[in-house]
Amino acid sequence: MIIIGERLNSSRQVVYQALVTKNENFLINEARRQVEAGAQFVDLNVSALLEKEAEALHWAIPLLQQNLDIFLAIDTLNPQAMKVGLEVHHGQAILNSITAEKSRLEAMLPLVKDYSPLVIALCLDEQGVPSQPEDCLKIADKLLEIFQKNGVPEQNIFLDPLVRPLGVNPEAGKIFLRSLELIKKNFPQVKTVAGISNVSFGLPWRALLNRTLLLLARGKGLDAAICNPLDKKLTAQLRATEALLGLDPQLTNYLGFYRQQKK
Repeated sequence: MIIIGERLNSSRQVVYQALVTKNENFLINEARRQVEAGAQFVDLNVSALLEKEAEALHWAIPLLQQNLDIFLAIDTLNPQAMKVGLEVHHGQAILNSITAEKSRLEAMLPLVKDYSPLVIALCLDEQGVPSQPEDCLKIADKLLEIFQKNGVPEQNIFLDPLVRPLGVNPEAGKIFLRSLELIKKNFPQVKTVAGISNVSFGLPWRALLNRTLLLLARGKGLDAAICNPLDKKLTAQLRATEALLGLDPQLTNYLGFYRQQKK
């Protein structure tokens, strides 16, 4: 499973302050800790800076890549900020994200064509987040058709069935897992991703809910997760789950994680 570290998000007050004050050491260390814990990508969301979002990305991305061997998921709804981020990023970034909404597609597709990033595609359209798994599947089908027409390689696409907060809808976990199952069944060649911690928003014992959803989703074939790699119990349980599901040939990841913890 591809782990995308979630902690460099400006919705966290400590990250917001570090961005505003240009605290280089904090940002570098926060990214480093996630990479050392096993994240292959680090999600960078500076949207709380509003009109200074593009400026913040222009500063933060080179800073992180000059100090760390790291690739980033550039997490923004702002096409201008996304363009700036992709311009200064070295190597293949993740564009997080695009949707089936016409205005969003028209704004983001040219960037996908110009910079060839990996793409997280959210299964929502003008009607919002679908309430039924079958509707999520229809949006996924629409997105893949659009990507194909625009020459986006399948291997660059991650479909996101959308994790909803359980505190808002008690059926949230069930809807997400069924949506994921349908997407994997109908489009087995395309990778999937999910923002795991959305499920626990506003609830106590968030880590328990996050860990459990991740394990259930891995069992349904989830390929990538935006989550907290510093949660050692989450990573340990994920490695054990992959081993038991036959997704870890020679138990390489399981034994490697065990050795790392022993150190």
